[in-house]
Amino acid sequence: MAKPWAPSHVSEVAKGMGVNKRISGEVKKTLVELLKIELDSITEKMEEKIISNDSNRKTLGDPERTRLSYSRTRGMMVDKIQKLESVGSSAVVSANESLEKYLQRLLSYASDSADSDKMGTIMQRHLEYALKIIDKSKINIQSDEILEKNSFINDSRDNITQEEIVTPGEILSKANIRMMVRSIERMKIEEDAIEDLLLVYYDHAAQLQEDFQNIVNKGSIEELEINMERSRTLMMLGWLRRMLKDAAKNAKSDGSAKILLKHVIRIDPWK
Repeated sequence: MAKPWAPSHVSEVAKGMGVNKRISGEVKKTLVELLKIELDSITEKMEEKIISNDSNRKTLGDPERTRLSYSRTRGMMVDKIQKLESVGSSAVVSANESLEKYLQRLLSYASDSADSDKMGTIMQRHLEYALKIIDKSKINIQSDEILEKNSFINDSRDNITQEEIVTPGEILSKANIRMMVRSIERMKIEEDAIEDLLLVYYDHAAQLQEDFQNIVNKGSIEELEINMERSRTLMMLGWLRRMLKDAAKNAKSDGSAKILLKHVIRIDPWK
């Protein structure tokens, strides 16, 4: 019978997810048991769905969609590494997730370009358009990273640490916002204020996406660059930092040690 995860391993996984509190030994063991139960349920559902889709299938796979081949990805990674001896399964899974996100992003931009040409097929020129956008985005992100590092060194007042950084592709959560508030302003924030920030954040993201579609249809490069700049600021959490700093100022001016909903709703999120 296969061995489950070690309690200490589950604890390390939790740390990588941003859980900073210590976890008791008893809780670690309970988490392993809960994960085993959840995995049993997941496996059972996946197996039933695979068989219902293809009764002749012999191997369990993702029943929701086709994924990049594990063995092909691993083989290419083995060929590429130079300083290590082997490639672990977690590395392959992580690489495939990153590759699929990259593929989705590429084809999303390419599809928008094809839509602007009123075409139902993605052609090479549409892919080249997508590559230009992504390449430009990479250059801008690298520049922003350099500026952020300089800001960290030169401006101790902000007290920004790695705790506030959200992993690319990760969904912004209440826990992320709490950590950012503690990191930036050493303050607490009430639940209603967090929920309002999340709602406005995703409203802002949806508006930028809608604007992007309209700009692509119009073909305005200047407006596209402005939209991309705002999108980068949103994705890199510059927008959220600004909102939190302004909310903290409102709280301090009220003599409050905690950011409340009223301190958030006073701020213009679109400026």
